[in-house]
Amino acid sequence: MELEFTDRKILNALQTNFPISIRPFLGIANYIGISEQEAIDRILELKKNKIIRQISAIFDSHNIGYKSTLAAFKVNDDITDFAANIINSHSGVSHNYLRNNEYNIWFTITLPSERKLEDEIKTLSIRSNASDYLILPTLRLFKIGVNFDMTGGETSSFKFFSHDDFKNDSDIKITDFEKACIRELQKDIEIKPEPFEDLSANLGITQEKLLDTIKDFISDKKMRRFACVLYHQKAGFSYNAMGIWKSPQEEVEKNGKIMSSLKEVSHCYLRPVYPRKWEYNIFTMVHSKSKEEACIVMNKISLLTGIKDFDTLESTKEFKKVRVKYYV
Repeated sequence: MELEFTDRKILNALQTNFPISIRPFLGIANYIGISEQEAIDRILELKKNKIIRQISAIFDSHNIGYKSTLAAFKVNDDITDFAANIINSHSGVSHNYLRNNEYNIWFTITLPSERKLEDEIKTLSIRSNASDYLILPTLRLFKIGVNFDMTGGETSSFKFFSHDDFKNDSDIKITDFEKACIRELQKDIEIKPEPFEDLSANLGITQEKLLDTIKDFISDKKMRRFACVLYHQKAGFSYNAMGIWKSPQEEVEKNGKIMSSLKEVSHCYLRPVYPRKWEYNIFTMVHSKSKEEACIVMNKISLLTGIKDFDTLESTKEFKKVRVKYYV
């Protein structure tokens, strides 16, 4: 589908400036310079053509009482599909990919804080016949914020999430009312003039009360943002690569900030190392329109940081990609 420039402007606005109001699509329309009905019609068409995946709240799992980690399994090539099916069967697994590394299956798993990630990953490794595995939790978050620039301009209003936004475990308190709101707000909203109408009715509260709760969630760092998520391949960003970097420990902070400053980098994390087994400590995610474009970004990072020991892990197969469902 060839996107018109108006559609591209709408997609940028939906990703970065979704209005927290009773009639958000009117706000989008006024920003773009079109009617509310045209905005709604265009968004419906973008959903129909699988450009827009979902419009909903994007919560920070840690700040609402969950914990998550990246994990990597080393699995024989002839049983990767078998292993992936075992991993995918776990309700806490949201993303699962085959990548070009000896640790070839990479997935993220998210659980309520009272459950033990390590135990459940170990069980999955046994069931999937993995010969070895890595547990790679986030030690420091430099950046997370997937924002596909659809017009080629700068979307400077976009605020990405970083480690400073994390709460201490002892400060995380989620009320029953907040849990109920989280259950509703993680749903894909209906594309109509008042999309929060049904969600607020399900909760038995006014739309104004729900909107105030969204604003409170955002200010309290429980919600990263309310925004649309795109099918990145259909949106033109068909290539993604995980960059793994061996940074000297004393330069981690500097290098993490350099990497996260690049708009092409959507994620940047510090993760643990396993001496003589796995010594890459900074991870980046780059989404681009081609492999060549991603290589340019990776080489730019190497030049800016001085890191020569790095690798690019390509996603050669997508086994699973779903949204985490909280408090269901």
